[in-house]
Amino acid sequence: MRNNNGFLWCMLALFLLTPNLLLAGSFEVRPGVEISFADPPAPWQIGPEPPDFLIQERADSLHPPQLAAAKKAGFKTPEAAARKMLLDNELFLFNPQSRSHMEIDFSPLKQGERPATSRSLKASARYAAEELYAEEGLEEADADSAATRVNGAASAYRVDATFRKLGKPTRFIGIITFAQNHWIYLYYTGRQDATEDHDEVNRWLESIQISAGAN
Repeated sequence: MRNNNGFLWCMLALFLLTPNLLLAGSFEVRPGVEISFADPPAPWQIGPEPPDFLIQERADSLHPPQLAAAKKAGFKTPEAAARKMLLDNELFLFNPQSRSHMEIDFSPLKQGERPATSRSLKASARYAAEELYAEEGLEEADADSAATRVNGAASAYRVDATFRKLGKPTRFIGIITFAQNHWIYLYYTGRQDATEDHDEVNRWLESIQISAGAN
């Protein structure tokens, strides 16, 4: 009995120390838009705050013009600017041990903008794949796009790519879809040899469901 109580206290302490992590399997992006998903296994975590390692990676990748603009905007450190940029996303799925991560962005339609179609989603995925060949700091890029499926969306496209980023072999998976009047982007990046992470992300992607939520 003493051991069980100790375990429960440890779990409670973990929960209190990580209040921004989602232990449930759904997240309300905004009233009337919800994403549901299978709980990722440990050590994977999911929540609305970017992990520290991703903030540092993004800060280290900022170019001088970006740093100058951030300083002019009132950001005192590159890390503060990087965190602000990352918070354009609504959710982060990440493995703190391997540093594999996924950024999840819900972008509502602008006033007067037409809903996405299968054709426009396909074009967006093709453009995202082509952009990897031209992105600064990436070498040996190999990318392709194809139709995929996301529960709750009428159409979705997927980008699969490998490249070297700062000399490191990297795997990229990108999902572009549209549901509930939102363009939705799910972008995963991990080490190319982190095959277990890739498999886990693929299983997680199969579990997600976009819905209108409770409101």
